[in-house]
Amino acid sequence: MSYNSSNTATPKRVLMIAQSTYDYDARIIRYCKALKEIGVQVDVICYNYNKQKIFEVLDGVNVYRIIDFNNKDSIFNYILFSLRFLIKALFKTIALHRRNNYSLIHVHNMPDYLVFAAIYPKLKKVPVILDIHDLTVELFKEKWFEKKFRLFKPLLILTEKLSCSFADHVISVTKECIDILISRSVKKEKITLIMNAPDDSLFTYDDSRFRKNGSDKTIRILYHGTLAKRFGLHHTVEAIKIVSGIYPEIEFHIYGNKDSEYAGELRDLAERLKISDKIIINQSVPHDRVNELIKKYDVGIVTYEPTEYMHLAFPTKAGEYALTGLPMIITELKAIKSVFNNNSVIYINYPDSKKIAASLLEIVYDKNKRKIFSENCYADIRNFSWSNMKRSYLSIISKHLNFNQ
Repeated sequence: MSYNSSNTATPKRVLMIAQSTYDYDARIIRYCKALKEIGVQVDVICYNYNKQKIFEVLDGVNVYRIIDFNNKDSIFNYILFSLRFLIKALFKTIALHRRNNYSLIHVHNMPDYLVFAAIYPKLKKVPVILDIHDLTVELFKEKWFEKKFRLFKPLLILTEKLSCSFADHVISVTKECIDILISRSVKKEKITLIMNAPDDSLFTYDDSRFRKNGSDKTIRILYHGTLAKRFGLHHTVEAIKIVSGIYPEIEFHIYGNKDSEYAGELRDLAERLKISDKIIINQSVPHDRVNELIKKYDVGIVTYEPTEYMHLAFPTKAGEYALTGLPMIITELKAIKSVFNNNSVIYINYPDSKKIAASLLEIVYDKNKRKIFSENCYADIRNFSWSNMKRSYLSIISKHLNFNQ
């Protein structure tokens, strides 16, 4: 089935709203690219990260950055920032819709209530999609003390229900997330699975890491993405201390918000362990540079804490590592197990430093074993590529817009 907005009398135009930064958000970039391919014009409302331009056109997408990113990690600061973003997004949406007459609004959580920034176009009968990347209830349970969570849980669930009810359609990222949403907030026929699948037109398999110069014995470990304690990077830092005593030519490179509180904790930990030279924390790179970045590394680390929330998540980075052939050490979580077989990645059932160190020592000396993992995880992820997810997404779009098919 094909869709072509350019064949309609007036080309369709879609507005994306996300409390994130467009350049670094792989999921939103993939959506925008898919819409552009069928002739849909796309605008994005997001925040300003690291002194970016307030407005610019990126690959044909109009990007409006309405507020500077708040780097504070506390729950209170997050809620305050999200409310400020909601208000600014609401008024920016009104102004842009009056000018551009959007055919559809696609809003990305968190927070769920950001969907109400689309209230003006909704009143004008414009369809609204709510894309739930993260389940707010489960995530906040992880972030808050139990007593505080019990106090706010009814409000979080009510907000989720109202947000899903407001939207014309809901998207989420794993079957596990969808099952929970159906059980408490949305009808089955109103929700669709669009996984965080890597873009197979951007990420390509590369085995050059297995043909390194014989004199280069350094094993470089990679993590890129959000820096937060729930992602378990402190365990890997401790593991590097153990491994470096046996295999000194090892380094752990981290890409994320290097000014975050957790990044500071990782630097302090490395200093206490006297391995600061082996723990390199870099600033995030834009999404279009991640493919080339991954090719420089030998092993990927995705050692999330096995919490209730993390069992629901399929990390985008895991798909990107697999599609580029980067061998992985990864926590055995439900959503991840649904994609990768036991012979495709090195699973650990709980991320602690000794288990990660043992897994690293299993492969640092054995290039052939790393290559087998590389080939197997690549074969697995091909079944969950963006090409397949894109067809599902465009099917949703076609139901809400009058495309020629």
